[in-house]
Amino acid sequence: MATIHFLNVLEGDCNIIQHDSNRTTVIDISNGYNDYDTAEEIAVKNSHIRKDMYLRTQVPSDKKDYKQKAQPDNPIFYLKQKGIKNIFRFIVSHPDMDHLDGIKDLFEEFNVGNIWDTNNKKEISDKANSGGYNIEDWKFYKSIRDGKITPSTRLTYYSGNSNQYFNEDYIEILSPTPAIIKSCNEKGDWNDSSYVLLYTPPKANGGHWKILFAGDSEDLTWEHIVKNHSEKVKNIDILFAPHHGRDSDRNFDFLKSLTPSITLFGNANSKHLAYAKYPGTRITNNQAGYVVLDISDQHIKLYVKNVDFAKDFRAKRGWEISTFNTIHQAYFLCQITAK
Repeated sequence: MATIHFLNVLEGDCNIIQHDSNRTTVIDISNGYNDYDTAEEIAVKNSHIRKDMYLRTQVPSDKKDYKQKAQPDNPIFYLKQKGIKNIFRFIVSHPDMDHLDGIKDLFEEFNVGNIWDTNNKKEISDKANSGGYNIEDWKFYKSIRDGKITPSTRLTYYSGNSNQYFNEDYIEILSPTPAIIKSCNEKGDWNDSSYVLLYTPPKANGGHWKILFAGDSEDLTWEHIVKNHSEKVKNIDILFAPHHGRDSDRNFDFLKSLTPSITLFGNANSKHLAYAKYPGTRITNNQAGYVVLDISDQHIKLYVKNVDFAKDFRAKRGWEISTFNTIHQAYFLCQITAK
């Protein structure tokens, strides 16, 4: 039985997949700290920009503010609480700081076997701390990317690449391609360099669930995916919304192909989320806290940290009161049943 943990990490991304193979995949990190804070980390935590992140919910007037933004998860502590000591693959979806926030401490605390990265050419100013992130994390990542340090095996995979471990863990890369990376490097905009991963664990009757991790992908990515992988992305069960679900004047026609049953929104400024664009059930970290997907061949069961959101969500549908799962330390919300 595989498990996905969709963490509530302030204003970034972090997803953890515990595979049936007993391997662990971590996609991105944000709000990651170990027990020892350096002077740089203390300065970042105390910065006004960082503190403002806890307050920037700006929940729409028709939505209840469950105040989960003020209670973010620390992925390093979370992994340890789950008893995870080894990370088989750490995937940098793309090189933005809200997806690298804590990478140095992560590699200090865990044995990371492989790191997936792209041949991007991004550079940032040494003043990154002023943006609410630690420049030491960027320096650490860049040293890995540029081959100056090798704390784990760096792998550069693209759409169409595959191997035994991909297959055993039901992972397929839909994007980027080398051409997309080239375009991002030329434009100096790396959202479309994001890994878009289709995760297809088996379900009953010989089928496969469709779970799509979309990074911060934008129009160039989705033009490629709809053109080349249209059948694979039809009728997605769970979508991790691209770019935290932001409404940034993008083309949302790709959703006509995906038609996700459930879309999970990460942490962004809520007034910029394109809630109405996404069909089906919509759940945000700002409402639910962390979300756990418990996957079997019969069901995908969703659990959430926030009991008040779980109660309200189920009450609106006339369902019985939510139950607490001691393994996931979360409340049962709903499920998708295999057909």
